[in-house]
Amino acid sequence: MSFGIYLHMPFCRRRCPYCDFYKKVPRTGEVERFSFLLGKEIEHHAVSPSFAGLEVTSIYFGGGTPSLHPPAHISHLIETIRTLWQVIDAAEVTLEANPGTVGLYELKKLRASGVNRLSLGVQSFSQRKLQQLFRDHDMFQGRESVGLARAAGFGNISMDLIFGIPHESLQEWKNDLEETLELKPNHVSLYNLEYHAGTPFYRWRKSGRLLPLSEELELEMYLMAHEILCDAGFEHYEVSNFARSGFRSCHNMLYWTGAPYLGLGPSAHSYDGTRTRFQNWPDLSSWGSAVDFRQEPISEIEHLADTQIGLEWLALLLRLADGVSYREAEEKVGPARASALWQVATEIPTELMDVQSEHLAILPRGWFCMNDIVLKLYKALDMALPQEHRLVCRG
Repeated sequence: MSFGIYLHMPFCRRRCPYCDFYKKVPRTGEVERFSFLLGKEIEHHAVSPSFAGLEVTSIYFGGGTPSLHPPAHISHLIETIRTLWQVIDAAEVTLEANPGTVGLYELKKLRASGVNRLSLGVQSFSQRKLQQLFRDHDMFQGRESVGLARAAGFGNISMDLIFGIPHESLQEWKNDLEETLELKPNHVSLYNLEYHAGTPFYRWRKSGRLLPLSEELELEMYLMAHEILCDAGFEHYEVSNFARSGFRSCHNMLYWTGAPYLGLGPSAHSYDGTRTRFQNWPDLSSWGSAVDFRQEPISEIEHLADTQIGLEWLALLLRLADGVSYREAEEKVGPARASALWQVATEIPTELMDVQSEHLAILPRGWFCMNDIVLKLYKALDMALPQEHRLVCRG
């Protein structure tokens, strides 16, 4: 069996006020100490019953800003993984990087270390929008980062963009999409700005300092992106993700298809591929103390019931353009519930969902209101709703 490894590198030069991932600005010596502890955590899981002996198909460095780590740290972690597990020759090794955090020298070192996919947090090419998001790079560095990555030998580049920023116009969003296409990435991830509880953006929205765009305008932006990117040859293969042929994110496909994945570092999630998932302590101190004393750095463990496994299988596959087959549904939720599922799906407007006798899939317009559609399917099947679980998807 194969699995993927996610390494959460929490350090950033500053905290973006809209982001609710676990992050922190490093103090002197913390980056080096963290890399050492992460290596120890890797060694621990190499002998755990859930992941020992499995084959690695994807390694993903997310964050935070992994590109703040010296390339030597990344190289050492990759080599540690390769020493402890069988890593397939075609394994996808992704590193998230923010424009302005790495130069050509560092990128060449990263490429030589085995990183073969770069996910660039460009977010926008509008200086006004970048400033409103409190990003620490400018519009020129966003463009430059793609050129540097190409020069360093990266043939697989993903770019992240954010839309739905207060005061953003359709034309501004169209400009971002067109500039993205000019840079010829292999993959594009789009994120509708969210106001997560506990973030400054959430407080500013509640106080009236930030006024979100209307849902109608955000939907128009989403469908515009679908049209422009698909016309340019991209496949809209998942709610937020577009890829040229052969360049789907292997790592995220593991999440969406229910494969096992191992999360390392503070706040990281793991799933054994059957019915158990767990989360690491979501703070550096608790996580680091546990790893240092060779204890499990786990804050939560959840064992999924059969019904919950079926529900989450449905919700995850409906994120994909591939959708769900009737045969798979019969295997996961039983023939009676599969039949009921198809019956309810036929009641959903055809512009939101494509329903065939042996297959169903949510369409792009439906993806924009996917939560409502999935809840309708759950409730109509008279199933207990699963405990809320946020699956972090990356670029």
